[in-house]
Amino acid sequence: MKTLLPVLFMLLMVSSCKQNNTKPAPDSRLQTFPRDSSLLDKDSADSLYLTNADIRELQAQRQQRKKEGLLAIPDDKIALENTIETKTITLTEDEYVLDYTYPYLDPSRHPSFKTFNDYMQESYLNTEQTINEILEDKELLCDTLNIQRFRDKRIIDFKVFSTANNLLSVLLYKENYYSGMIHSAYMFDCLNFDIEKNEFIYFNDFFVEGAQQEVLTMINSTIDQEITSGEMYYDCWELSKEDFMAYRDNFVVDGDHISFYFDDCVICPSYTGTYAVAIPVTKMLHLIKEYQKPILL
Repeated sequence: MKTLLPVLFMLLMVSSCKQNNTKPAPDSRLQTFPRDSSLLDKDSADSLYLTNADIRELQAQRQQRKKEGLLAIPDDKIALENTIETKTITLTEDEYVLDYTYPYLDPSRHPSFKTFNDYMQESYLNTEQTINEILEDKELLCDTLNIQRFRDKRIIDFKVFSTANNLLSVLLYKENYYSGMIHSAYMFDCLNFDIEKNEFIYFNDFFVEGAQQEVLTMINSTIDQEITSGEMYYDCWELSKEDFMAYRDNFVVDGDHISFYFDDCVICPSYTGTYAVAIPVTKMLHLIKEYQKPILL
């Protein structure tokens, strides 16, 4: 879905943060560097200042919390274990590491599953293409930058959700770490697959015609409410119309909510670890095609 070169992506991500984040200075709810951190020497007159090593450790802690937050999302993987296999691809070379965990649907259970598997293979599991991208990235980051290079990493993992109307919702989250960058970046793709119809479902298939503006308004209303309540960082911001159109297919139906997912720095700074906006299905019933069908007596 999003195929920009990695380096360009990182530059645009930083630029986007600066351009979109137009809110005033954060209030006391945002503790970027906690005063009670064990990293600080409280007996020192310089305890208000962090060394480069301190900052790197804090960044590592944030990255770990971001990853733990994604892993902790409850899903239906266990309930669907007889239908969906969890497969892995791991490649470790001197210059890169690929670590993919992805869903595989057993074609013997339903003929449509082959369509899903083929799409996964073509769109996400082309390791040769990924390796070429990483090597091209290394050429852009030339030796004159004086950066100590480590292995680049690309990690893919997933969550899966099922509904009563034969819809499988898959959240693919991709962690990309490029040596020389401060921290890794997260990107998301959401796949909605109708088992019976043997087809992928996108925004215009799921929602009624003309629903875009109302859904965007709901997303931004939810963001504003969560910022006000303290559930979301103060320096997050509303979703632009342009970004909504780019990410509108990135939603999953997870239980009683429809959750829209956005890449790093689209609605919040990367350090917050906030990527999704969840809206109760009950608030969106009038916008969902499935609920507009006449009842047959």
